[in-house]
Amino acid sequence: MKLDTYDRVDLTGPWAGFGFQGDRMFTPEGRDLHAADMRFWSLTCCIAREWSLMMSEERNARSENPQKPTATRTPGSRICNGANVIYLRDVLLKRREKRSSLVGGAGSGR
Repeated sequence: MKLDTYDRVDLTGPWAGFGFQGDRMFTPEGRDLHAADMRFWSLTCCIAREWSLMMSEERNARSENPQKPTATRTPGSRICNGANVIYLRDVLLKRREKRSSLVGGAGSGR
């Protein structure tokens, strides 16, 4: 079967709404994706997977019962260093370590 993408080709099933026409792929939202745009899909998926893992780890670390849903943000907590890149996982790990040391040192009498 030869697929001529210069004619509009609409995908079906879980891909319904997506399709190809000419040298582009289109999305249900009406966005056009060119071949160069698709290079970043793997990177985007990896970032999303890492974010999901990081949020899951943080929720489990904050919860006494890891199966119980827990808020991932404390009211009023906001990090802003201008245009610098913030590695959120490192920030959350440092906060957790700091909290653990404060709680662990609370009964030492210092």
